[in-house]
Amino acid sequence: GIIFDPITQQPKRASLQFLSKRLKTIGRDFIIMSFIISILNEYGYEYFDTRLPADSLEHSLADLFAWQHLLNNFFVAVLLSFSLSQSSIGVSLIYNLLYRYETYEIVLNPMFKSTSPSEFWGRRWNTLVHRGLKNGVYKPTRSYTSSKTTAVFAAFAVSGIIHEFVNYVMFADNNRRSNAYVFSWKQMVFFGWNGVLIAMEYCIGHWMVFRWMARRLPKIIITALVLCAALPLAHLFTGDWIRHGYFDAVYLAEPILVCRNVDGVG
Repeated sequence: GIIFDPITQQPKRASLQFLSKRLKTIGRDFIIMSFIISILNEYGYEYFDTRLPADSLEHSLADLFAWQHLLNNFFVAVLLSFSLSQSSIGVSLIYNLLYRYETYEIVLNPMFKSTSPSEFWGRRWNTLVHRGLKNGVYKPTRSYTSSKTTAVFAAFAVSGIIHEFVNYVMFADNNRRSNAYVFSWKQMVFFGWNGVLIAMEYCIGHWMVFRWMARRLPKIIITALVLCAALPLAHLFTGDWIRHGYFDAVYLAEPILVCRNVDGVG
């Protein structure tokens, strides 16, 4: 969305400083994406060996909390985060240059700076979708039911439905092949669980232990704890993206780091 001046209420003109900052950000994303995807592609986007593939629905509790599974989910989530950041900034940068107006950055480093589930989903991960769900689902539901928790679950339920539809559309070409995309409630379960996390934050986030952690623990530790609450089920979100070739398509658009052994060296 376009950024408006809070005083004049007019769209803000894109300054050279703004454009320079955006170019640095997209440059950062290209470097990080190139490094991560160059490594993960060699391992089928599952760096550590696990008992089950990422798109499976057969994970036991032991599988879900295995450190290999958690790290695989973390690496792919980081990859997806920077992929969304890179693509959204790239599109907005074209608009900034053509029309000379500032636009919001919609992915704000959620994987390394979020200090709560609500901050992750509400202020850092795809804020464009967040604003749509907040205005289109959360606020009307809360107005109708007077329940904050019900409104949260409604918003995440709609998000799950939308992501199921997006996956079906993205992988529609595969539906005519042997690896057809099958609706299996994965997105509903994943986003439903994250709705539970935010509802729990509303209900118990004021407890003294959590206030103490917010004051005393380094932010990176708090971010790690926030991510660990969702990472066991993150494969439900990203597993089909791996299986149906989303990251393989992204790989073709990135500068790739290639390491080869030279005869007689190493």
